[in-house]
Amino acid sequence: QMSKSTGNFLTLTQAVDKFSADGMRLALADAGDTVEDANFVEAMADAGILRLYTWVEWVKEMIANRDSLRSGPASTFNDRVFASEMSAGIMKTEQNYEK
Repeated sequence: QMSKSTGNFLTLTQAVDKFSADGMRLALADAGDTVEDANFVEAMADAGILRLYTWVEWVKEMIANRDSLRSGPASTFNDRVFASEMSAGIMKTEQNYEK
């Protein structure tokens, strides 16, 4: 836990400057969701930045190589299973939003 007395205290501005806004969001989302005090872990913020960077690089690579990806109608068994699972997830999400 952050505490001024232990010297590991960061203001919001300092934390965003150090970890970026997205890195902070990931770390804070992982900080705890119970009624206990949240525990901000700098290693989690660092790991979040690394995951974001890796994901952005993967997206850039996929965009650059999109001509080499499979195209055409979805006709394999796996395509049909994927489409079915996506449809089921959409219906379940709509039902939950309605509730």
